[in-house]
Amino acid sequence: MDLEKKYLLRLPDENKIMTKSELVAAVKKILKNHPSEHMNAYRVWYEGFEGCGMPGTDVYDVIVETMRSMTREWKDIGPMRWEKYGVVNPSFLNLKYAKARKTDENGNDMLLHRFHLGKHYQGPDGKVWWIPVMEDYNMRAFERKDGKYVGTMTWIDSRGEYAKKLVEVK
Repeated sequence: MDLEKKYLLRLPDENKIMTKSELVAAVKKILKNHPSEHMNAYRVWYEGFEGCGMPGTDVYDVIVETMRSMTREWKDIGPMRWEKYGVVNPSFLNLKYAKARKTDENGNDMLLHRFHLGKHYQGPDGKVWWIPVMEDYNMRAFERKDGKYVGTMTWIDSRGEYAKKLVEVK
């Protein structure tokens, strides 16, 4: 493993050259206290590095290799469907999720801890929802009826009264 091999990262402010050891250290720092339950290399690229476009294959491979090496923090769970990225293989489970921070800098509950991507929730009106997209400003869901998803994707105000009354369906 050549830790001095150089990688090109296309970032918003500049193109940056990093050695493999610098790239691995940056990925580990991004993931060290990450509060998400699930993660993938594209999220590391876009959220951690604020990368532009797709990461180069070589950069992507280093991110995945680094995540796989962090066996005490992240577990490779194979393919998982992500609304923004499609099916990503591998995806990772945060083994320290139970101890992850649950509030933002202002002390507000973080949405990603109130709802879990890909889970089903029942609303106060009896409707069951599957949540494939979950962001503070944009939580979207499909209604599930008789074992099938019906209708179109629906936006749910993640901070609204309806969302506060959603209960996870086991």
